[in-house]
Amino acid sequence: MRRVILAGALLLAVAACGGEETPAEDVEVGTGPTGQDSPGTGQDDPDQGGDQDAGEAGEGTFVLNRYGDETGFPDQRPTDYVATEFTTFRDMEWDEWADTEARGEGEVSGTWCLDEDCSRDPYDIEIALGDPVEVDGTAYFSTYTVTEYDDDMPERMREALESSDEGRLDVPVAE
Repeated sequence: MRRVILAGALLLAVAACGGEETPAEDVEVGTGPTGQDSPGTGQDDPDQGGDQDAGEAGEGTFVLNRYGDETGFPDQRPTDYVATEFTTFRDMEWDEWADTEARGEGEVSGTWCLDEDCSRDPYDIEIALGDPVEVDGTAYFSTYTVTEYDDDMPERMREALESSDEGRLDVPVAE
């Protein structure tokens, strides 16, 4: 009986090793939440970002996006955007993305609203990004302002969002 159990355990271990997938080698950091281009990041449009490696950001103003990468990467017009350790913007649609300001709408959630289960039901908002700063030759937006809240977001959640990161966005540390 002991041999049967040992053989079964060995067979299970071997089978588990065989199912491992190798990561895709053609996925570039900064191309969107699924490893594919985020909407609005086509190379053909000079006003929009394209596929950018973290070390060669390109032209225009970026955000430091930590979506799927805790060290962060330069991104333009992100659909999903982890802005700070406290705040995440999702399903973003950008109406404007210029060198000095960006405007968009989407959903927001974060650690400041976990009691409300906002990760499952985020709040609709409109935001403006601004105050670009240059870090190692690349411009990054450093602040955000909520320009419109949806009616379903209680006042105490608005205050919690505003006090969590005080409208500041993460930017890279200069090397």
